[in-house]
Amino acid sequence: MTASKLQNAALIRFAVQGFDATTMNEIAGDVGIKKASIYAHFRNKDELFLSLIPMMIDSELRYIKAMITGGENLKAQFYAYLESLDTRFMTSHDMQFWLRTIFAPPSHLYHESITPMHAFMDELEAYFSTLIVDSNLGKVSSGLSVMELTATYMAMMDSLQTELLFGGHEKYEKRFQALWKVFDLVTQPDLSK
Repeated sequence: MTASKLQNAALIRFAVQGFDATTMNEIAGDVGIKKASIYAHFRNKDELFLSLIPMMIDSELRYIKAMITGGENLKAQFYAYLESLDTRFMTSHDMQFWLRTIFAPPSHLYHESITPMHAFMDELEAYFSTLIVDSNLGKVSSGLSVMELTATYMAMMDSLQTELLFGGHEKYEKRFQALWKVFDLVTQPDLSK
């Protein structure tokens, strides 16, 4: 139980302050234990940080798969997910930690942080491709392949998440509206088929 409390406290600290500004003393204090007690569960701050990544990947994957289920409403689901990024970033330490880790992991933990994120993105790309094939988006008139549509949506996700982390709400909103107009145009169904 203490390990999960430490992970929750660390996640909040890392989300708000970042990795470098967070101390083990602060995490221990948040949980109500002495710093030395942390080491019964985690060797160091690096190990504690890295233990959060699989949890966050699993959580985000579950969230996406619950929100984006496919079918004829896939385009609306894609929109809703992108729209939810802003609210989730403003209200969720999980999402704040997630974006910090994807786009600005601790430099000395870059490889250990990014490798599982790449596996997550590969899984997500395969999932989205399958959904697009089975939806009306797979029959768009733009001439884009399923792979290209999937890559376009993934790039939109990356762009909007980056804008939230580094630019804030207003820049995110401006970019979201512009990107969605383009995506909406290229995903019009081909009525001639």
